[in-house]
Amino acid sequence: MRTATVDYIAAEEADEREPAELYHIWRDGGEHWRLTSGDKAETYDGNSYTPATLSRSQVSYNSQLDVTTIQVTTSSLADPVFDYIAINPIELLWISISKIHRGMSPIEVSVIFIGQIKDVSFKGGTAQVNCVGFEHFLKKTIPAWRYQLTCNHQVFDTKCALTKASYKTTETITLDATKTILTGTDFGLQVNGYFIGGEVVFGTESRTITAHTGTAITIMYPFVELVSTDDVDAYPGCDGRAETCRDKYSNILNFLGMPFIPIENPALRVTW
Repeated sequence: MRTATVDYIAAEEADEREPAELYHIWRDGGEHWRLTSGDKAETYDGNSYTPATLSRSQVSYNSQLDVTTIQVTTSSLADPVFDYIAINPIELLWISISKIHRGMSPIEVSVIFIGQIKDVSFKGGTAQVNCVGFEHFLKKTIPAWRYQLTCNHQVFDTKCALTKASYKTTETITLDATKTILTGTDFGLQVNGYFIGGEVVFGTESRTITAHTGTAITIMYPFVELVSTDDVDAYPGCDGRAETCRDKYSNILNFLGMPFIPIENPALRVTW
């Protein structure tokens, strides 16, 4: 909440307080994990927050509008959330941290931090989660079209105009011991390399395909819950070259690259 109510301020200033913090971690369109640093489960806004071993640093603010940061440290966490976070930044994960006073009725929250999980480091059974605020996105450079050999579009985006569903291959797969090599009969129906740069989708998660030979494709990171005999959806990739757009996708009319720009700088050419 932006402005604390009189009741919340009174609870904050009381001699005897029962504060607890609520941690909400979520993936866009996917799972939600709700944890509390308190010693018992909390319920707020119809959602249950499970007790966990959590601590955090102070939120750093800066008058120069630098990115707000916070570090969350956890250990002995039974929930599998950090199995997912460990492979970040494959998928964007958000985090919000709020403070409550358990003696209040109804319970009100004061938002401490909202942002994105940047990275995670591990030491033994302890994980340190480094988070950045919304200002992180304001620091990113967003270029217009680039003068380059390869296409400025991403395959299957609105400018590319290809229908992603038309290129989906659904397959019942077999996993190897590393869980990064997926084998399926239908993968072999395409020429070697067809799926490279594409993605495998399982549930709400996706992984980049780094290799494709015959009936086997290799993904960059394993899925946590994927097992042999599960079904996945696989989509081909695009290297952005005009030849690929023409020959693989028959989509050269939507190609936005400059394949004929000179590789050699004529200003530096030496004639004898």
